[in-house]
Parts: sequence; C-alpha cells; structure tokens
Amino acid sequence: MEEGKLEISLLREILKLKGSENKGIVTSGHIGGDSAIIDVSEAQVKAQKFYNNNSNPLLVVKSDPITFPTAEPGRQAVIVNANDIACAGALPFGFLSSIIVPINTSFDEVKRIQEQIHQQSIELGISILGGHTEISQSVKTPLVSGHMLGFVPQDFVVPNKLTEEEIILAIGFTGAEGTGIIISESGDLIHSALNNDEIEEGRRIGAQLRIVDLALDLNRKFQPSLIHDATEGGVYGALYEIIAFSELSIELNNRPRISNVTEKLASWLQFNPFRLISSGMLIVSASEKKALHILDHLKKEQIPCEKIGRVGTDKGILTLNNQVLDKPKGDEISTALKNLAKIRKGKK
Repeated sequence: MEEGKLEISLLREILKLKGSENKGIVTSGHIGGDSAIIDVSEAQVKAQKFYNNNSNPLLVVKSDPITFPTAEPGRQAVIVNANDIACAGALPFGFLSSIIVPINTSFDEVKRIQEQIHQQSIELGISILGGHTEISQSVKTPLVSGHMLGFVPQDFVVPNKLTEEEIILAIGFTGAEGTGIIISESGDLIHSALNNDEIEEGRRIGAQLRIVDLALDLNRKFQPSLIHDATEGGVYGALYEIIAFSELSIELNNRPRISNVTEKLASWLQFNPFRLISSGMLIVSASEKKALHILDHLKKEQIPCEKIGRVGTDKGILTLNNQVLDKPKGDEISTALKNLAKIRKGKK
C-alpha cells in the first residue's frame, strides 16, 4: 500500500473487528467519527460486580507501544496494556490502537494485526473503542501503540507503595517475553543452542505474557501493597522502577525463577537474563502473612512463585546478597539480537 491513511473501503473491513461488546459504550470509532463516547455510570458496573463492592469506581488509563520484533504485535499490544491496568486492580474495559506500518505493507498484514487485537480483546472482555491506521515511511517494521481504559472500585485500588519489611515475590519466569522473541528471531540458528523439545518449551514460556486474570485474582483475594508487571529491563529493571522514587530499598536474597531454556539462550548470546524483557512475570509486595497465603495459593494453582527478598530502609537501592546492583541501562533483548546478528553474519 502507498503512504497515507487506509482507503475507506479497506478501513471498513478493519472497523468490523471491535472486540467485546461492553455496556456503557455510546459510540465507538467509525468512519467519519474519530472519538468514542462512554457512559461511565454503566461502564463501571462490571468492575463493581467483579469485586462485589460498590465503592466509588475510578478510571485507570495506560498507553504502551510494541516496538520489538514479534509475530503478533496486535496481540501483545492488548496484553501489555491490559497487564498494567490489572496491576492497578482495574478490569480492562476499552482499547484504542494506532497501527503504523511501512510503505508496501499489504492490507492482509494490516488486517492480521487488527484481527490479533480483536481476538485478544474478546478473550479479555475488552471493547475496541477506535484508533488510527496509517502507512508511513517513518517506520521499518509495524508499530502498534495501544491505549487502555479500565475501572476499579476505590476500595480495591492497588496502592503500589512499599512498606518496610514487606516480602517481595516474583511470580512466573524471568525473561519470558524475551525468550519468545529470541527463538522467533533466530530462525534455523536456534538449533545450534537448543534441541527441539527446548525450542517448544521456550515458545510456550514466551507466549505466556498475559497476567490480567492472575493480577485481578490476587488483588481480589489478598489485596497486596504492590503488583507490578516486569516488562522492559527485566525483573531487575522492574525492581529498580519500584524503588526509584522511594525512601526504601529492596534486598534480594534469592533469584527469581528462570527456565533452563532462558539460561541456555543467555549463555549462547551473552546477555543477562534478569535484565531481559519479562512480560508475564509479576512482582508482588505484601506483608509476611499475606505473602505466605499467596505462596500457598499459587502452589495449589501450580503457578511458579519465589520469595526473592524483602523491603529494606536504604534509600532507593537494589541489592542482591548485600551487593548493590547497577541501575538499568536499556533491555538485554538488544544485546541478544545484536549478538544473534553477529552469529548470523559469521555463518555466511
């Protein structure tokens, strides 16, 4: 397709893919109408029913783009934005996306991205409120930027504030998203690092990025002080984000769960897996009593979880076994892909 907006006949096909039908949507995006109108009094009822709580519902908003290479940018755009909404305790409600693709991208590719957004939104009960689609020479690969709305009763807002001596839990696998990206981008080269079973295991781990249901379940049952999705910068980056503007510290004495596949990839491509993009891993802070209940609950659900440390009093630092860890400097997925490119070049 040529540079510019989609032709109206093609846009009509995109606009059919609208996700779930939630109450409270007066008008969503349509040809000739660029804005969505929401009746908030109706839209917030779903969150009140979920928590069985009638306290004043609050609106939670979030935006995040998908810029790393991935076969499913539409799906991941919905997931990463919904994850952060859920970490605030809110039920994701509505989604808007901007899809920017390179010149000469086929309409089938654009529709495929919108179909991913549509399908993931249906799975999470999210309505697609509108967005924008454009073909532009400004990008080399498809870019999907998402904006999510959600609602949470005031009594169940996650405060996302640390308290001294709270326990830090890491739920899920370190570097899950990065593991999936590396396997996807490696092509046939991956067979020099992993066997077939390990490749399938890595793909499985890499696909488990959605923590919406888990975060909401933990909040409804235990109301922890903090729930945070570890994304760019990995688990160490996420932990530093948590204490960046805090008078407290996090003292680690155990490392988060890491798969054998991710460890092998880290050795092969020489990157730090604990600083690898980790969507799908939750960081939770809770009192010791609540943390024990959460650990017991997740064990019964067969969800991997590790007690990795506690909240300390040294201002704004992250330590591992009393050694201060460096502050994050980007994501190790860049290191991994650069080293992969060097290996590929050396094979030619």
